[in-house]
This record gives sequence, structure tokens and C-alpha cells, in this order.
Amino acid sequence: MANGHVNFINFEKSISLTVAKKQKLISSRVALQKKIVDYFRGVPGFTVPKFYIQGSYKMETMVVGKDGTYDVDLGVYFLQKPLLTSSTVKRHLYNAVANHTYRGAENRDKCVRVIYAGDFDIDLPVYYKTMYNMHPFLATKLTWTESDPKELCDWFKRKRDRNGQLIRVIKYFKYWANIRDKKMPNGIAFTVWAANNFVANSRDDVAFYETAKAIRNSIYWSTTCRNPTTPNDDFLDKLSSIQKSNFKLSLDSLINDAAQAIETRDGTIAYRLWRRQLGLKFL
Repeated sequence: MANGHVNFINFEKSISLTVAKKQKLISSRVALQKKIVDYFRGVPGFTVPKFYIQGSYKMETMVVGKDGTYDVDLGVYFLQKPLLTSSTVKRHLYNAVANHTYRGAENRDKCVRVIYAGDFDIDLPVYYKTMYNMHPFLATKLTWTESDPKELCDWFKRKRDRNGQLIRVIKYFKYWANIRDKKMPNGIAFTVWAANNFVANSRDDVAFYETAKAIRNSIYWSTTCRNPTTPNDDFLDKLSSIQKSNFKLSLDSLINDAAQAIETRDGTIAYRLWRRQLGLKFL
């Protein structure tokens, strides 16, 4: 059997943020937070917001995509309920950051995205949470909706293993999905699937393969990925039936190639099979 563990460890390093990228991200985040605070200090009826890094950065599962870019979620939290509509609050946030970078910002459905050209995007979902609320409320273009990303981060923290293999396996899935030609489930779906179906092994190639099989079995009858925390929504609700079918076919292809790569005694064949699935960064 060809042992690809070392190749996978090197692969994980090649798709992760470098120290330089992390430092640039941190300095950009600090400057952006200051811009937002300064703006809302001058707007009547608002308190100064608090901030919470969430999503893949907080979970340590972030990967750099095939185009060299990545997304970061920075929650903007007001600790009192705004008297304005959700769309108006989002518009204020957009106004605060619209000219912060050369590429500007986008007022999306559930966040304001600040674009750092050719590098990364910082997504700014905005919430309110008072002492009377069990969970925060997220501003969308239409309304306020209950949503708790911190609860999801805490859930994932309880799932993590001691040697970090689950985190690495999630990164493998996220990059595999990123380089597919067709629409795939988002990164948080793979995070939840992998956490719920993780099969540990002394080798990362085997752990990745066994976890992929377990995920495939879990969605055999219904291609869904339910949020284990508030608001318990389906992370695949924006995928069409055709896109879900394409994903399952791609996952079957991954599992078949992975099985051959692990079973073969020829390291060159194994390497080519993994590279076909994981791309040029798999060295």
C-alpha cells in the first residue's frame, strides 16, 4: 500500500495561510474595525459595535483557494436592538466601509463584503444581541433572523481531536471542492459533515478517504447538511437538485480514486490519483 501521509501533510501547509498573510489580515482587520467604530460614533441612535472573528478563521479550517484568495468573517455586534430596519443598519455599515479599499465593498444579502483586490475579502455580517436575547439576530436585506455563529464555533471546538487531524481533513475537503469545475457545497457544510463523520487514522490519506466514505453514506438518501446550532438551517438550501447530483458524482470519483491510491503499491500511481483530485498544490 502506498503511504501518502507525508504528501498530505505538505499539501495542508501549501493551502494554509502563511505567517505573512496572517499578519496582513490582522492589520487589515484592525484598521477596518477602527473605521467602523469611528463611523458609528457619529451616527445618532447607535452604540459602538463589538467584533467577533468567526467562521473558518476562528475554527482554524481556512484554506487559500486556487486563485490565491480567501474569505474572512468578522461579525459586527450591537449590544442593543437598533430602532432601524435590518436593511437600513446594513446600509449604514456599507456606508462606513464603502471607500475603505480600492475595490470598495458590496452590500450582500447577509453581510457587507469588503474587497481587498487579489488577496482576500472580509465579510461583515451585522447582528444585535441584548441581555434579553438567548441568541443574536442577523441583519439580512429583508429582516432580522436568529443566528448564532459563536454557538457553531463552540460546537466545533468540542468536536476537535487533539492532534489536529480533523482540521487538516476539513482543509483537504474544502480545497478539493474549491478546484472542482461545478458548484459544490460551501466550506461550512464540509466542516459539519467531516466533524460528524470523522474517521481518525495514523495516516491523513486514509483518514481523508474513510471520512469521505462516511460522508457519502450519511447523504445517501438525502443530500442535506443541517446546521447543528441556531438557526438549524440547511447549509445546502441554495444548491439545486442538479448541483447536488453533480456533487455526489464528484464525491464518488474522489472515493474511487482514493481507494485506488491507498491500495496500490506503486507510489507514482498513488501520487497521480491524488493529484487528479487535489490539484497542482498536492506535491
